[in-house]
Amino acid sequence: MKNKHKEYLHTFIKFANAMFRLGILISIIIISYVLYKLYNLPQFASLVFYLILILSCVIFILFLGFGLKKFSESLKVNLSILFFIICIIIYGLEIYLENLNKEKIPMQNRIRAEKMNLPYDERGKLEVLKDFKDSGIDAFPNISPSGFIGFNYINGFTSKKGKIYPLGSISNSETVYSNPDGKYVIGETDKYGFNNPKGKYKENKVDIMITGNQNVGYGEVKIDETLSSALDKINFTTISIASADSAPLIQLASIKEYAESLKPKILLWAYSLNDINNLSEELKSPLLRKYLNDNNFSQKLILRQEEINEVLLKYIQNEWKNERENNKKNLESASKKLIYTSLIRIMKLYNLRKSINLTPQTHAIKQKQLILEKNDRQKRKDLREKIYIKSKSNFKKILKKSKETISNWDGKMYFLYLPSFERYSITNKKNPNFNLEISTANDLDIPVIDIHKEVFALHPNPLSLFLLERPSHYSPEGYRLIAEVIKKRIKLDGYISIK
Repeated sequence: MKNKHKEYLHTFIKFANAMFRLGILISIIIISYVLYKLYNLPQFASLVFYLILILSCVIFILFLGFGLKKFSESLKVNLSILFFIICIIIYGLEIYLENLNKEKIPMQNRIRAEKMNLPYDERGKLEVLKDFKDSGIDAFPNISPSGFIGFNYINGFTSKKGKIYPLGSISNSETVYSNPDGKYVIGETDKYGFNNPKGKYKENKVDIMITGNQNVGYGEVKIDETLSSALDKINFTTISIASADSAPLIQLASIKEYAESLKPKILLWAYSLNDINNLSEELKSPLLRKYLNDNNFSQKLILRQEEINEVLLKYIQNEWKNERENNKKNLESASKKLIYTSLIRIMKLYNLRKSINLTPQTHAIKQKQLILEKNDRQKRKDLREKIYIKSKSNFKKILKKSKETISNWDGKMYFLYLPSFERYSITNKKNPNFNLEISTANDLDIPVIDIHKEVFALHPNPLSLFLLERPSHYSPEGYRLIAEVIKKRIKLDGYISIK
């Protein structure tokens, strides 16, 4: 019995000595790491923090070294057990905080959807398309003509009959759009690849045609919740030739290719924040610039849908195959990086130190960092202003050309100003640039329907007119109110719907 007791005691003493030596080794490693950091001091790090850390480690080394030589065996055992328990508690808490922070990462959209008791589809678009394919249905992703510029198709595609720059998507196809509110928008495109019910394309039989981007609900809401649908419900025959992320030059091209053939009585030019800034990208395309510089230029797209479908199918096969491969590689890489980052954060007790404000950043340094970040934001803002000024003259030319084109068949063009979510957020309420585009339309004698003044400024909670009250498209109620304002304005101007 005594022998066993001695064995246990001997084991505990060995454990205690090992704990003391391990503490000394870890302290030496920390000092080495801190000295390396001091030699390569980060831009916003506090020198005082690192010096205190070195001093603390030196004191700890001296304490453990002295204890290793001078403390009684029972005291060393008790201290080592205490240190061991404290380490388990501290790192257990750190692991908990690390996992807790990971759970807070989910998108704000999902959180908002859950608060409103709405289902949330966590699948990626590739998964949705694969599920369609597995069920025997051919479905395609939504295609945006503005995306061709970024995907090395700046001048369109080469078909059997020559160059072609599609402005719509694949026709008569099941299309997967975006997932703005937790549920993917899925619908069948019309015969020209736009988001409209079938059977509407009849010359001189269209009341209203809308050009714009997702601000009119294109691909962001179900087909029966878009602005064109809201206008249909109040007795107008409406067609949308909007496309996701399109800017003014693509809108002019759409007018030339589709509105000119159908001759709608009214064209609503829907404008929202950043349309002018995005114009700088579209102007990079030599083919698109022809719409601005050549009055007679047209690709005759309304007669070339079969070609459009062929080139877009090849485009999808190539680009989405590459995207699947890239997604797989990125996912594997991100997964490894996440595990590595988490381990490093846990070892350094990142979350615990952050919760008690024990970081290398002093208040003064944080203030300096904030100033530098503010200066950086100002530089980006100045760059956007330069792009804006350069694009504004072209924007005016595009609006003028659009008006002239529509006047050729005695149609009437309205500039429909659709305010963005940013206009009503706290940080942007005083932005002075919101009315510059309206003044451009006024200069060209284009009648303006200002939805900010007519709807949002009069509403007690304008943010509620955006889906999930986030930066996005409008809610069905928002489109309904906008449609009512449009109806009131064009009837006031003497227009009576074809119906």
